[in-house]
Amino acid sequence: MSVEILDGATIVNFMEDEEAFNVQICDRFAHLDSDHDGRLSYGEMLKELQCLRVFETHFGVDVETDPDELVRVYDSLFLQFDHDLNGTVDLEEFKSETKLMMLAMANGMGFLPVQMVLEEDSFLKKAAEWESAKLVA
Repeated sequence: MSVEILDGATIVNFMEDEEAFNVQICDRFAHLDSDHDGRLSYGEMLKELQCLRVFETHFGVDVETDPDELVRVYDSLFLQFDHDLNGTVDLEEFKSETKLMMLAMANGMGFLPVQMVLEEDSFLKKAAEWESAKLVA
């Protein structure tokens, strides 16, 4: 984990760079697709859903959550990605929904810089690294 400063523009600009965004999407999808069949099962996708950290934390410490509530939330999130409801998520579904979720984050953040703790392989971390590389270049 690392502490980064970013804003909604960081996320939007990263997504508008189609090449950079597609590389990250394809890399993340390949990482999650443990059986290499070109589709993400619920079990494969669960790792990614858990990284979204949709439950409240107190200063980075997770709050105890009802296991039944966890199942309902992760089931619902999986269905958000599984557009054709075939029980798996393909690369296009993954890309489309990830883009929507990142846009929602960007809109929620606005354009004032925010200091955040980011996981090393998260899309937000990749967006912050992309922006830093642009500033150096």
